[in-house]
Amino acid sequence: MGSVVPPMHVVKAILTGEPYPVKAMVVFGSNPLLTWPNSKLVKEALLKLDFLVVVDLFMTPTAELADYVLPAASWLEIDDVAFYFYRAGYVMARRKAIEVEECWSDHKIIIELAKRLGLRQAFWDSVEEYLDYVLAPSGMKWKEFAEVGFLRAPLRYRKYEEEGFKTPSGKVELHSSILESWGFDPLPSYVEPPETPYSRPDLAEKYPLILTTGARSPYFFHSEYRQLSSLRELQPDPQVEIHPETAAALGIKDGDWVWIEAPRGRIKQRAKLTRGIHPKVVSAQHGWWFPEEPGPEHGCFKSNVNVLTSSDPPFDPCVGASILNSLLCRVYKVKEE
Repeated sequence: MGSVVPPMHVVKAILTGEPYPVKAMVVFGSNPLLTWPNSKLVKEALLKLDFLVVVDLFMTPTAELADYVLPAASWLEIDDVAFYFYRAGYVMARRKAIEVEECWSDHKIIIELAKRLGLRQAFWDSVEEYLDYVLAPSGMKWKEFAEVGFLRAPLRYRKYEEEGFKTPSGKVELHSSILESWGFDPLPSYVEPPETPYSRPDLAEKYPLILTTGARSPYFFHSEYRQLSSLRELQPDPQVEIHPETAAALGIKDGDWVWIEAPRGRIKQRAKLTRGIHPKVVSAQHGWWFPEEPGPEHGCFKSNVNVLTSSDPPFDPCVGASILNSLLCRVYKVKEE
């Protein structure tokens, strides 16, 4: 859903009924309570729904709020066409190694739901029929493709010399005619974000540092895998990167628990000192919750950087996304109790 309608527009529709009421939601393999901006507002919206279903492998904080949780099949338990290699010019057959009785693929859940909603004519009768449809341009059906294993497109070098590029003019467009036709600025241009020391000097007096969010850890993927003890041993706690000079001025040492406070709230993470960041910037990891803590929240507001992000406009003019990487904050050491 996030690739079609930006998350905060969905939240707004749930809470206000505009542009139309949203009463139910089915969440596939996602954890909006951790990954959408303004987490506390997201929780308010999810609780307002008449009906919430989550399809997942694990009981995440979002799943804990659901009326029903459906057990998802993992990638080892589904048949699928893997499209992740388009740029390399081939697709692969992903054949299930095992079938767990009550775990269904997303494809099967959607197809079976369509049947029960009287929408059979708009979908397929089975997952295999759907895969046959996906493979139709190749002339293969799923069973044959599963035996072959992969398809590689013929390689053509310098084909732009024959066909041009995939733009209306056929040329490399620094001035985008597509964006222009949609009413957007056809040239890359800088717009000062709404929450910076320049746009909000009054706010910067209290929150002098610039916060970037979404820093990744090599041991986790978004909000996944925090329940795996082997990975938590490698990184037990969330980390915020801060320049040593900034940390010294604030009385912060490497490994200290610190509060990161923004106009919308505060969270705590461990300081990681690095000269690889600007002295006026801090970079906080995202996706943090603590499966070992009691439910239903499992500490999802304790270190989750989306407690600090904004759900307010302006949004990206082209795709409607929220601002996540230019926010004002202050950082200070957590006092031992």
